[in-house]
Amino acid sequence: MEQQNQHTLTNLVYDIYEDPTKIDEHQELIQPLLSDLVASAPTGFEGMATMINTHISNGFKFKNPKIQKFELESGLLKLKTYFQKINC
Repeated sequence: MEQQNQHTLTNLVYDIYEDPTKIDEHQELIQPLLSDLVASAPTGFEGMATMINTHISNGFKFKNPKIQKFELESGLLKLKTYFQKINC
């Protein structure tokens, strides 16, 4: 995954974490980036990429704001760590 797409994905997820009303408009932009994240995961990081995808996708599925916030926060924390590790 290109670094520009990494920044875009992180910013979009953070944006909906901060303002859940943007979830519908950002979901269309985030889904292809999540697919790219999983498809381009380096050897040994496939599980982590899949876990990030699951957390963020769960944020879209649930309608309870507390669960959305939890899933998005979990995804964001793992996403930042993932990008730090693969970009070293």
